[in-house]
Amino acid sequence: MTATLLRDRAVRVAVAIADRALRERVAQQLRDSGNIVFSAAGDADVTIADRKQDLAGPVIVLGPSGDAAAWPSDVRAMLPVDVSPTVLAAVITVIAAGFAVAPPHGATADTTTLTGRWASALDVAGAEDDEIPVALTAREREVLTLLAAGASNKAIALALGVSVHTAKFHVASLTEKLGASGRLEAVAIALRTGLIMV
Repeated sequence: MTATLLRDRAVRVAVAIADRALRERVAQQLRDSGNIVFSAAGDADVTIADRKQDLAGPVIVLGPSGDAAAWPSDVRAMLPVDVSPTVLAAVITVIAAGFAVAPPHGATADTTTLTGRWASALDVAGAEDDEIPVALTAREREVLTLLAAGASNKAIALALGVSVHTAKFHVASLTEKLGASGRLEAVAIALRTGLIMV
């Protein structure tokens, strides 16, 4: 994978969420995530919204899936409002790097719609970087799923019935296999390449 998903500087995120409770929850999650800073909508690398708005730059929609073309903005991802903080941070990283997060293959019109505009954004992003040349074992997929849910090494160990040392080994092995520099980048790569879906 030639594109580096993590940036040298913090990702600037604007939060344009009308629902007050959701806005506060997302803001708190972003404050806790590390490499993200708040910005005004015009200066942001990524904007998160819950209602149709005409916004500059790439947009992540939180709410019921629908037709991205119905938005007057450049929608790059549509996520459920209960998305985990780790997945949200990973999606922000992927979007800020110039990519889009597509819905799962085979998604129906009832769940989400991939529009021509969104598909074009995916094509522009560089499809040659989308493939991970390695296969993940069943255990590595379990670890990846737990990482995406924001699990610590201790929580991973408990879920898998192994020692914390073994959990650390699995996380290190997985990040190395994906060519990631850490847990967040591993989740971002997995999202980008379709190893996990939101």
